[in-house]
Amino acid sequence: MPVLQEDEVRRLSDRSVDNLRGLYSVLFALSFGLALTGTYDKVHAALFGQVFDAVTLGVHALVSLSFLVTLGLFHYQTDRYLDVVYRRNGLPGVRPLVFLADLVRGLVSMAPIYLMAQSLGAEPYRQVGFTWYVLSGALFLLSNTLFLSWTGRDPQTDGDPEEDRIDALRVFWLLLNSASMVLLFLVYRLFRAGGEVCPARGETGLQLGFLTAFCVLLLARNLIDISQSWPVLHPAFAGAGSPGSSRLLTWLAPAPRRRTIRWAALVLALAALGLSAEAGLLDILAVTRNCMTPQGFRGAAG
Repeated sequence: MPVLQEDEVRRLSDRSVDNLRGLYSVLFALSFGLALTGTYDKVHAALFGQVFDAVTLGVHALVSLSFLVTLGLFHYQTDRYLDVVYRRNGLPGVRPLVFLADLVRGLVSMAPIYLMAQSLGAEPYRQVGFTWYVLSGALFLLSNTLFLSWTGRDPQTDGDPEEDRIDALRVFWLLLNSASMVLLFLVYRLFRAGGEVCPARGETGLQLGFLTAFCVLLLARNLIDISQSWPVLHPAFAGAGSPGSSRLLTWLAPAPRRRTIRWAALVLALAALGLSAEAGLLDILAVTRNCMTPQGFRGAAG
């Protein structure tokens, strides 16, 4: 079997990464198109039905903004992550299971975003408000957390500064997603305790407060994410003469600390699942029944 030259190996590696990036781009385009179609349908129905008011406009604008920022950031960071991790040394030195795990993580994480886009359509909103949007957003955080819990590191790379920076980034994402889930379900429980059966519907009263809190939480999570991960995903812009890093990722640099924080983040994730179960969110059928609007009940009966 002929031995490939180094430049040929590099070219084949780049093509493999580009094919994977193309797959994510297709999912991104589908999600973006669904969100735009849903927005058009709702605006069209509102204009012809004369039910458009300032509060409804503001709520839909905030939800759409939180989705577009989440979609754009995830797609952009996935693209940069593939470059940083797999273009640096090419694929020959990468373990197949590690590459497969990153492939599955990206696809599984993209699926809830596709569901978020689907939930912004006029029909899902008419039936259950923004309930499926909130549930899909929580599933997005959970799916990322599950796949980031595995380090995916090759023992032979221990001590490599660049590998340590990438692993610190994974631990940071794991901690950020776990903490975001805990906050989300605590806020959900708070609004449920206030007497709101379905806070995620987002129509009137306390529902508007919860939906606003959810969107602000999602936007804040994205802002923290890009502010801390930028030096790793964009090492060329981190500063002359030094790869640079955020304060948090610098703090996570020691391997023992990363192990401790990884386990702490997993405990937070389990606590978040417990909170979601206590709030009844794991019973999707019951949540859907509780959150169906009067129009949704009529549509289901028809």
